[in-house]
Amino acid sequence: MSVHSIQPKVLMFFFLIFCLQRSDALAQSNEKKATKRYNEATQFYSEGLRMEALTKLDEAIRIDAEFFDAFMLKGQIFAELKEWQKGADALNRAFEIEPSEREDWQESLVSMYHRGGMYKEAYHALEVGEQLRGWQMQSDLLESSVRFANTAIDAPSEFHPTALLGDVNSELSEYYPALYSSGDRMVFTRELVYPNRSFGQEDFYEARKEGDEWWTVRSIGEVNTPRNEGAPSIRGDGRLLVFTACAGIDGSYGTRTGVGSCDLFQSDYNVLSSSYNDAANLEELNSAKWESQPALSADGQFLFFVRAFRSTDTGEVVQDIYVSERSDEGSWLPAVPLPGVINSKGKEENPFLHSDGVSLYFASDGLPGMGGMDLFVSRKQDDGTWSEPENLGYPINTHGDENSLQVFADGSHAIFATDRNEPGNLDLWEFELPVEVSAKAVALWTGEVRDNSGDPIEAKVQVLDLSGRLLSTQNSDPIDGQFTLSVKTGEDVVIQIEHPDFAFYSTILSPDSELDPFVSISLQKLEVGITMTLRDVRFEKSSAELDGSFQPELEQLAKTMLQSKIRIEILGHTDSDGTAEVNLALSELRAEAVAQFLEDRGVERGRMELRGLGETEPIASNETEEGRAENRRTEIVIIN
Repeated sequence: MSVHSIQPKVLMFFFLIFCLQRSDALAQSNEKKATKRYNEATQFYSEGLRMEALTKLDEAIRIDAEFFDAFMLKGQIFAELKEWQKGADALNRAFEIEPSEREDWQESLVSMYHRGGMYKEAYHALEVGEQLRGWQMQSDLLESSVRFANTAIDAPSEFHPTALLGDVNSELSEYYPALYSSGDRMVFTRELVYPNRSFGQEDFYEARKEGDEWWTVRSIGEVNTPRNEGAPSIRGDGRLLVFTACAGIDGSYGTRTGVGSCDLFQSDYNVLSSSYNDAANLEELNSAKWESQPALSADGQFLFFVRAFRSTDTGEVVQDIYVSERSDEGSWLPAVPLPGVINSKGKEENPFLHSDGVSLYFASDGLPGMGGMDLFVSRKQDDGTWSEPENLGYPINTHGDENSLQVFADGSHAIFATDRNEPGNLDLWEFELPVEVSAKAVALWTGEVRDNSGDPIEAKVQVLDLSGRLLSTQNSDPIDGQFTLSVKTGEDVVIQIEHPDFAFYSTILSPDSELDPFVSISLQKLEVGITMTLRDVRFEKSSAELDGSFQPELEQLAKTMLQSKIRIEILGHTDSDGTAEVNLALSELRAEAVAQFLEDRGVERGRMELRGLGETEPIASNETEEGRAENRRTEIVIIN
């Protein structure tokens, strides 16, 4: 079973029932030989022999050029073969023979034109249908799609895709790219062909970008097996890989253990061996159903994936996007489906959450579009809801199937898989997204966390906005202490690093001006005598009242004290503006305000001592504004 599609999609039109349920008495020609050929065609069709059926239908039509049923069945077969123009021609000829039948089957003609990318013809067929007495579209989606497509082709977006340079694209099919946040590395799927097999073999490869070219670095042999692996997704730093593996034709997973027909697996990257560890089945997420097409958020805290199953009520395939959140302990919480604004009555697939944490790209055939699977984007709102999906437009979307979309950190540069260069052979292409469907640009904040002796620490690294809303989080790697987080540009953010045994780290970062390529952060052990300087505690001007905004350092201090048994001394400092007496009094009141803040969060007052030092202990010159700002600080000393 393929990891990238539950099954080939066969579009069933309204006239299928007509073609199969016509009785022999009705499905007759005045020419007995024509009727015989037609009956032979229906037999071939019922056996799945479409080309043989078409041959018999052509023979019937040569005998009787007015054979309505033969043209209708030709239309059905051509639709299943996705030869839309031929199908539409057959239907139009049938309507010429029996004009009264147009009212019942005009919607099928509209659908054929739309699925074939003949959008003006589809719109015209819709208008013709609306003029028929008693005619009404049964599919609101089809009508919306026809109207959308007709408008879209009149206002096409700038779209100039180019195949990736280098050796990534080959004579084989390459698809499902998974980009590192840095944008210069990726993992992708390649379909291999072996001489002794009648089917392909899907494996993972890693590629690096050098200049404008992408070059294959290696096969990820520690994950690849003789069975199919596909649809990889990686955390932004590449140190976590989630992918799909499926059972073979014998129903087994080979060396792996599976739950359903296709399951999700996870593998951590080992920096010491420069390879991925053995993959583990994500049993907490997998079911007897079909799970595939995982998409990790850049920080690895959320996992989107596709779950599909055949409805016992209708027999149709239900295929929706689900999401799971990682718990503090590192396990995946129960997955929940995305809301109906995204999951339609059709099929959704290929989710991808951009590094901005809010722009979700996915493919769907259940929303108004150009036909087949179209690409959409929905934005996560501040209240956790998702916006109405926006079609990426024409000509990004066509009447064919579009998927495998990834968007670089800049929010506008994208990569996807398409066979437009060679039908039937997928390659990876890149292009620029229109502004209206682009994501917000992000910068990368990378670094390492170590203790005073230089040993790496596995600490929690968080990015928050200035209101305290968590934007992304990641644990630094226990082996080398490294982390990589995406930070939205254009707005200040709070960076927090915490570990229960160490003093916390907190700073306000302006990504547009202060983002270093790589930072090394040293944490102090929580022990008697250490001093923690709080530089971003914000008071009202010349006041001891906290300014009411989010206080990240104080929040972290409160969390540290609630998780430990330490006692502290709070030291208030001022600059030299004003008199010494006023500054001393102000520093004492500010120390009291900090103590009250901690007490309000559950810290016992008895674990705190307070002292105001005014302007007596400057750490910088009071002659400059920058120096005075450094002197206006709060210090926390662990006393026991």
